Amino acid sequence: MAQCKLTPHEYIQNAFAPQVAILCSEDADNLCLKNNLRFVELIQPFCRLNNEIRIADPSGNTVPIRNLRVVFEDMNRRPPQPTLGKKLLSEVVTNTPWDRPTIRTIGASGTRGALELELQPTTRWYEAWRDTFLHIQYPSDHEFTKHYLACVLVVASNSDSPLDQLNRLSQYLHQQLHQTPSRYPKWFSPNILKYYLLVHDVTVGDLTKSEQVLEQMSSMYGAGNCHMLQINSRPLDHSDIHLPDPWTQFLVQRASCDPSGGSSSETSSGTGTPREDVSGLPTRVTEGDTTDCCEPVHPLSPPPTTVPTMDEKNGAFDIMPGVEISSDVPVMVDRPTQPPGTPQHHGGCLTSSDVDRIRIFVHEFCVRSLIPHTERQIRHLNDVVTNRSRSKSLLSATRRWLVGNKSPGAATNSVIYSSEATELQTRRLADLCFMFGLYELAYSFYHTAKNDFKSDQAWLYFAGAQEMAALAAFMHNSADYPKRYLHNSLHTYLNVCKVYNFAIRATILSGEVLKHCGEYGEAAMTFIKLTSEESDLLSALMLEQAAHCFIHAQRPLPRKYAFHMTLAGHRYSKAGQRAHSLRSYKQAFQVYASRGWVLAEDHIHFTLGKQAQHLKQLSEGLTAYTQLVDQKLKHEAPSQQSPSQQITYVREFINTFHQYVQQDWEPSMGLPYLPLPMIDSQATRVLLGAAQDKPTSPEWTPASHVSLDSPPAINKRWFALEKELVTGASGTGLKTFRPNLQLLTSETPNTQSPVVPSNEPVTLEVLMTNPLAVSLDIADVKLVFTFMSEGEDGDDSSSAVYHSPHAGFTLPAGAQELVRLELLPKLVGKILIQGVQYKLSLTPDPSTGAASTSSATAPVVVEGQQGIKVQGPRLNSTTAEKCGAVYAKDNRLDISVLPPLSRLSVTFHGIPQIMSCGEMCSTEAIITNVGPCSVSKLCLAVSDPNHVYMETHSTLVPEKSVCVLSDSQSVDSRINSRVETLTLPDNELKPGESIRAKLWLHAPLAPGAFEVELLFYYDTSHQTGKNKYRLLRHHESIYVEKSLSLKVTSAVSQNLETSLTQDEKEDANYSYTSNLVLEALNISEVDSSCQSYKVVGLSSNSKKWAVVPHARLKVQELRVGESCHMCIKGVQHINKKKGNMVLSKYPFEGGQTPGECWWRFSLRTRVSLPDLLADPLPPNPTADHIPPPPTQAQLDTSYITEANTLDTVITIWWKSERGGQMTYGEHSVHLKSLGESVIVPSQMLVGTAEEEKPPIRIIPESPTQLLPSLIPPPAKQRNLVKVSAQFPGPTQHDFLSDKLCCLEFVLSLHNCTGCNLITFLNLSQDGLPASSGGGSSQMYSPQASTQLLYVGGTARKVSLPPWGNRQVPIRALITCPGSYSLGSFTLTAIRQDAGRDKTEQPTPQLCQIQTAVTVMQTTRERQTHDVR
Repeated sequence: MAQCKLTPHEYIQNAFAPQVAILCSEDADNLCLKNNLRFVELIQPFCRLNNEIRIADPSGNTVPIRNLRVVFEDMNRRPPQPTLGKKLLSEVVTNTPWDRPTIRTIGASGTRGALELELQPTTRWYEAWRDTFLHIQYPSDHEFTKHYLACVLVVASNSDSPLDQLNRLSQYLHQQLHQTPSRYPKWFSPNILKYYLLVHDVTVGDLTKSEQVLEQMSSMYGAGNCHMLQINSRPLDHSDIHLPDPWTQFLVQRASCDPSGGSSSETSSGTGTPREDVSGLPTRVTEGDTTDCCEPVHPLSPPPTTVPTMDEKNGAFDIMPGVEISSDVPVMVDRPTQPPGTPQHHGGCLTSSDVDRIRIFVHEFCVRSLIPHTERQIRHLNDVVTNRSRSKSLLSATRRWLVGNKSPGAATNSVIYSSEATELQTRRLADLCFMFGLYELAYSFYHTAKNDFKSDQAWLYFAGAQEMAALAAFMHNSADYPKRYLHNSLHTYLNVCKVYNFAIRATILSGEVLKHCGEYGEAAMTFIKLTSEESDLLSALMLEQAAHCFIHAQRPLPRKYAFHMTLAGHRYSKAGQRAHSLRSYKQAFQVYASRGWVLAEDHIHFTLGKQAQHLKQLSEGLTAYTQLVDQKLKHEAPSQQSPSQQITYVREFINTFHQYVQQDWEPSMGLPYLPLPMIDSQATRVLLGAAQDKPTSPEWTPASHVSLDSPPAINKRWFALEKELVTGASGTGLKTFRPNLQLLTSETPNTQSPVVPSNEPVTLEVLMTNPLAVSLDIADVKLVFTFMSEGEDGDDSSSAVYHSPHAGFTLPAGAQELVRLELLPKLVGKILIQGVQYKLSLTPDPSTGAASTSSATAPVVVEGQQGIKVQGPRLNSTTAEKCGAVYAKDNRLDISVLPPLSRLSVTFHGIPQIMSCGEMCSTEAIITNVGPCSVSKLCLAVSDPNHVYMETHSTLVPEKSVCVLSDSQSVDSRINSRVETLTLPDNELKPGESIRAKLWLHAPLAPGAFEVELLFYYDTSHQTGKNKYRLLRHHESIYVEKSLSLKVTSAVSQNLETSLTQDEKEDANYSYTSNLVLEALNISEVDSSCQSYKVVGLSSNSKKWAVVPHARLKVQELRVGESCHMCIKGVQHINKKKGNMVLSKYPFEGGQTPGECWWRFSLRTRVSLPDLLADPLPPNPTADHIPPPPTQAQLDTSYITEANTLDTVITIWWKSERGGQMTYGEHSVHLKSLGESVIVPSQMLVGTAEEEKPPIRIIPESPTQLLPSLIPPPAKQRNLVKVSAQFPGPTQHDFLSDKLCCLEFVLSLHNCTGCNLITFLNLSQDGLPASSGGGSSQMYSPQASTQLLYVGGTARKVSLPPWGNRQVPIRALITCPGSYSLGSFTLTAIRQDAGRDKTEQPTPQLCQIQTAVTVMQTTRERQTHDVR
């Protein structure tokens, strides 16, 4: 519960202060009205004694009384009628201001984190309400705390006969005291204290006469009961309005009680019931059967003389019960009327001496009269109660024994006490002791009365005594009091007696007591018991107090606080207290905010908006409605409200927004913020420059460039290509590279401001999303931007930038819309885009789920704006960035406008959409300068130069079958960059001029997508700075289908042939050859566009090899699944220029070359550039180091490696037909070494069974070499030496005359390396294969005999110089005619310098010779034949 200004003890003491009646004459009131005050009002600020006084109990012991307060009331005062009482209570709550809230931190508990809440330090409106509630209550007969103990009769000294007036007032008072039946006002006893006061006006009165009158009064009524009060010491015309005014705070409440006062703002939604009627019920309770009353009668009301009528509308007693008052009641004097708004000052004729005299009067009255009178009453009542209780004890015990104890809920009989009943006398004594601070004595009498009332089953009296007993015990000792008494009395008031006003009073008092004892939970439950649907204001106040109890408990309960505060706000709203309803919902929302309780938040925001709108707080109402419809504040979570509820939210938001703009918004501030629809700032895209012009002919296709409609590009590839292009175009390395962005998105690096030439558009794409289930109309969408001209500080006129708005669109529920807005700058400067402005309204068509109105009025249209704020990616480099949320700067909306630049337009003709693997085609390209400036340099970067290139001039090759290409022709085999420069006429392309180029495409050998990426780079003439160049992109995706597969296998030939030369006059060398086997297979699909392919020729390119077919080849047609095999021979070609390539081509019979560029793509097969996105190679630390001269072992290694190197590209040509058009293509295979087999496209080998894994060896078979050898392994050294034989032809020999025939032939050994070799030739039979079972020596034997005997040295050592030859003569003897094979022999070779390395052994060479010689028997003279 919020803190109160008074402690519980002070509040309870004030609530039950002694009541004193004031009976004042008209003359006395007139004297006081000079100060704008009646007499009762004059003494109100001084009714509390500041000093301590003492009172004696019945035993004679004195008890101190501190801060005694006496309530002075006009005897003729009547509590207001029920209707006026309700208005008064509502006005008190409405008009009482509240304090500024304070911040309180609620610690974390369980799963709940810490909260910082703004709480009200005090609830002044509740304090004012409870004080007013207790003030307007009627006195009851079952208690005496509201009965008058004394009466002060006041007359003026300037009247004609003050004593006669006192006599008349005394007679009137006597009549009121002894009227039968007892009527209002209520008196504590018939023998009350009568005190007589003479008021003397110092300025106009005669003091001597007044003193004489006072003496007469003292002689008649006693000196202790008479007093003269002198006032008005200051003349009326000398009044000072700047003096303090202590009366104002006491007059506010009384002014509201005036029936002629202002009306209340409360409009209760519930029906009036006895809970609201605080003064409309009779005072005497008749307990028992109450079936004749439709509503229970309240004990605070005086007894009616007639039955009050029931208001049929609200079911409440709306008339004041009749009160019979004598016709000689003194007439009250009204204040003089003043114009409205005139400030009134009170006490203007009083001086400080007059104020002191008033204090003295009150003190004298209390000390000299009231306290002695109270002591006498206490002693008298104590004697009466003591004497009567003795005689009643036996009767009470007998009754309890016969009847027994009954609970308050049991059926009861009527109980009526006379005014002199012992039970009432006990209660009267207890009340008197309680009002004057004798709490211990009061508790004992309350306890006695409680038991008596319980035994008599007088439950109303019992509840009152029980309540006061608890309060007396608390006032005496707050640490130990019967808490159950308060609960029982409240239960009896509510459920048994149905007297709700006393239940309200008990709740108010018990709440203070429980709060003081720290039992906030019990206090909250007590307040909640008073809530119902019958009284909205009462329920709101009680719920609010319960909420404060929950939050101020020892263990705060913020969710219960928020829940009950929300209920309080709802009941405040029903009671018409909109300001308090708004405040309550605000305080409750602090707990519900950001908790994910969307429905609770929506309810609170909607109520806040409605209440603020009714209170004309449009700004606050608009904020609440914005919270309802702005999904960004809800973390973009979908709304859980129904579509109809969302329509209500949006409609209320638009209406409030419209009123706010018309009444409170300052036009100079621009347009206010609109939360609908949602704009995704990060999805904003900016396109710089104009799009490519559309060609006039549909056969031509413009370059795709960069557009908002194109699919998302892989920016990393384009940026890498641009970096390589800019580096190649500039000719120097780049220290820092920043891409030239033309389409800026959240994925691009936007740390630098983008640039655009003047007179070229800037297109902004904004993504608008409707997050609600409501259709919205968006119209007149415009960009909000500022333009700063170069060299000026202020904004230029709108003519500097042309703006094209968007007409509008309908945004259905949950839909998205891409809105494109265009700016066209005319001058050089800066454009800063800040947001978009538009008009918003609900779609009037009910079928779309939008606003459905019964009237034909057009929907309300509001205009506002939304800002676009972009941010870069989150940074994560430094420790601060890792610990916090730091984002890079994003300048995509800060655009710099440059002077005009050149602009290229590129169009292509006939780019195919589908190709076969290896297919080649060309397309025409026209490059046009459509800008206002000339182009000085034009470059092109291709992502895949192996398959794409562009040329402006064609290059042809010689028509020879074998030729050596020049340096310019061989450059395609040495490409190390993706950049090429396109030649311009006169090195300049002027505005409006065009050049033609040819774009060649070679489809990859792997099927799938063929991505053609072209990036044009061009410089503007006479333009300097980093923004002088511009870029133009083109991307084409071509589908590649399967065609052929090509497998090439190289085999080493045993023959030595003469090398080919470019010039026939040059001497040819003796060199070895190689055999190549080609297999072409048609792997196309059944549904491919090309079904059959014809192999029409082949070619090769190498630095030292040329290919020669073994036979004339014909065109081979391959259908799906068919294959063909070809065998060709590779012959070495003498090439003096190491960098030039040897190109050989052989069209088949009936075939032709596939086109002009086939040889260039064949050369580009050798090109192997690193991947476009590959990381750059690290710098070589030994790049500047001069290596030492190579050792002999290193030289030998290079020679041996070169001997095994083939480095030849084998290409086959093919042609096919697609849609009636001939297509040509080629498949190329790059063979790098002898004995290699390559297939394209590469295929995965699928095994039929699981591959057997080798066993795991712990100990290796051969010891590990610590220093690996530089010499290649033996498998790479088997082709070091080639062997050829020169043998005789068919020979005749007369074996009859000579049994032995000697055959002579020569073995030629050729060193294929640049090493000095030592060879070992072995001709022995051990090295020869065994004869096949003693083969036949007959002439016509089907097999050649091997019975041939070598003579001479059979094992020879031959040294071979680098690239040298040696002739080794061989002699063999035969004994009979026949066919003889020269046999097989073994040849091993080893480097000459290998003797130092003992681990190197001679390597066997591949040197089998398939030859034979025939010797025939003859009788003729022997003739010698040459070798054939």
